[in-house]
Amino acid sequence: MSTTTTDQVSGKNYRLRAPDASTYETTTPGQLGGYAPGRIYGRLNCPSAKRHLANGNYVKSRVFFADEAMAIASGFRPCFYCMRERYKEWKAGGIPGTASYPWMIVP
Repeated sequence: MSTTTTDQVSGKNYRLRAPDASTYETTTPGQLGGYAPGRIYGRLNCPSAKRHLANGNYVKSRVFFADEAMAIASGFRPCFYCMRERYKEWKAGGIPGTASYPWMIVP
């Protein structure tokens, strides 16, 4: 007996960003959103992103990631507003690519 999710039944596809800047479609929604020109990622319910989207900004530059590892591999950094602790880690710096500092772009 196989199980299907609601998205699989409805046929809904989501377009997510891969680390090489290409996009791919999946039936699983992304966990994080991002702003491509600023190379910032954050929660889907981020108050700052919601405010920009409501004003008509970000819409054409909005990207979505399956998870934080994909966002980091794409060279994005955490949002100051909705991911404050991760932002502080990123801002503090460290050795790029290590477990304690996985971001690929040094602040």
